[in-house]
Amino acid sequence: DSGLTTDPALSPDGKLLAYASDRSGEGNLDIWVRQIAGGEPMRLTSDPSDDSEPSFSPDGSQVAFRGERAGGGIYIVSALGGEARLLVKEGRSPRFSPSGDHIAYCTGNPNSTRGGRIFVMPVGGGGARQVAAESPGAARPVWLPDGKYLAFAGMRESREYIYVVSLA
Repeated sequence: DSGLTTDPALSPDGKLLAYASDRSGEGNLDIWVRQIAGGEPMRLTSDPSDDSEPSFSPDGSQVAFRGERAGGGIYIVSALGGEARLLVKEGRSPRFSPSGDHIAYCTGNPNSTRGGRIFVMPVGGGGARQVAAESPGAARPVWLPDGKYLAFAGMRESREYIYVVSLA
């Protein structure tokens, strides 16, 4: 793509690539999806605010992303296009659970050594629950394959570490 293209995410079946790009020329980042085999990219979002950090659901039918609209939050949209749905205000780095029924995300500034928080919530809506104590620089949650643990980056004594937390 011409312009800024960032945050690539590959669908679980390896057939689609989602990414954030300003390729529309409207001065903001939107989420785009294209087939790996070729063809033209399809624009999934078109809000005047930036959209970034796409993540596919395990079945490849949905894309979660960070949207800056209305103060920012985690949104979900069909991988085929449609209206984006707000899942939770705030939040960054959304990641679907292996079963696809929950999303993990972090809050706080990912570039800060101050406290960050990791949360998990049902995709269908409902309350989010914090799964790790406030941790300096907590960011970028990743589900372990069994869906029972999360790994995330965090800071300690000016060094970045990887932490693993049980969801039990």
